[in-house]
Amino acid sequence: MRVSLGCFIFFAYFLANPQSSSELRSRYGEPEMERFVVRPGIGLTVEYGSDGLACDMLIEPLLPIIHGEEQTLFMSVEGVTKVLDDVVPTSMRGLRLGNLVMQMGRNKQELIQYENLTISRSTDEGVPVRDEREIRATVIFKRDVCRTQSKQVNPAP
Repeated sequence: MRVSLGCFIFFAYFLANPQSSSELRSRYGEPEMERFVVRPGIGLTVEYGSDGLACDMLIEPLLPIIHGEEQTLFMSVEGVTKVLDDVVPTSMRGLRLGNLVMQMGRNKQELIQYENLTISRSTDEGVPVRDEREIRATVIFKRDVCRTQSKQVNPAP
């Protein structure tokens, strides 16, 4: 009876405690994605290539992975610009090749092509215009390993 009670307590303890990052890494290896808090209220999610370097970055307001109702949160344009300057400084971007701006109603999408990467920024241009209007920004690197990885995940028909 004591043995079964002891086993029950051990397994209840084991199941009730979440696993740490180091435990998950030792079991499954290094993650292919990570999320960082880069500024108050701003998160950076990075997807890595097989070489361990960043392929895609997503800058967006911090929300828990599992959340209830859809929440629309905004970030300051200045804050997102500073994060972009930190993670992909102009020296890393290469030559600016061009840009495309699309706007439908209040939503504005700007796509800026550089030699080494593409930056996309989505904003809410509603009235009154406020600094906290940035919805998300993405960075997509133009490295061969990233292109190869993308084709493997989403094969063309």
